[in-house]
Amino acid sequence: MRNYLKLTHKRSAQIVPSLMILPYVCFMFFCGIIPIGYGILEVRNPSWVNMDGGPETFIKVLQDFRVGPALINVFFLILIFVPLMAVTVLSISLLLDAIDLRGNALLRLLFLIPALIPTGVAVLFWVSVVGPEVVWDHSNIRWFIGSIAFSTGIGSWIVIQYGSLRSIPPEVLEAGIIDGCNRFQLAIRLKLPMISKYVAYMVILLIVSALQIFNEPNLLMFTNMTTDWSLSQIAFSYAFKAADFAGSSALSIMMLIPNIILALLFVFFTDFIKKSKNS
Repeated sequence: MRNYLKLTHKRSAQIVPSLMILPYVCFMFFCGIIPIGYGILEVRNPSWVNMDGGPETFIKVLQDFRVGPALINVFFLILIFVPLMAVTVLSISLLLDAIDLRGNALLRLLFLIPALIPTGVAVLFWVSVVGPEVVWDHSNIRWFIGSIAFSTGIGSWIVIQYGSLRSIPPEVLEAGIIDGCNRFQLAIRLKLPMISKYVAYMVILLIVSALQIFNEPNLLMFTNMTTDWSLSQIAFSYAFKAADFAGSSALSIMMLIPNIILALLFVFFTDFIKKSKNS
């Protein structure tokens, strides 16, 4: 009887969490897996890019003259603004964690406020600050879009990384102080290695955001330099301007591939989602 009760309790302990995550699984299936499958099937249909249809659509889309400059724009954000944001976020987070100020909570709120501003409002703010007399070209528009993405995203990441730093056991920091570490050594030798999985998570999401950037350049189309500035805009143009859903699906699937690779690297080469041995 006792064994039966234990088995029943174990089954109920497994069923309840499964029922709780069931809504998410349904949303993921209907809003993620089904659209991806439909997009793969859509690529086979004839389109303006490939009148015969079939897998050759992927190659035809890559031969679009707009894809090359869009890739350069995306890699510019990845190579310049992703490292800049990561370094800035970690520097400010470490400073906040190292200095115990009386108004520390208010300071964290001030960092979070820019992240609460919608992208459209941020674009209007930046345009009004820069002024209408600026002559935009392919070089300065990249810095402008990167600055908008930087200003709207950095605040929330500072709060997140500050929270990860506060989760470090104080006994570890005290041991480092006893061993003679100063604040800089504590930050470099103890704190950063202990939050490395959170840093990897941040960098991966920043890269994904750069690959999929759409709102900032799309809201700046009045400059006539951002009509097909990003890969997402080209996919949008295929679908809703040329009515070429096969071409749009092909480009979208190719954009999805690096995101899946990054997700797999994160899952299998970091311990971010591994269960603690003490739990």
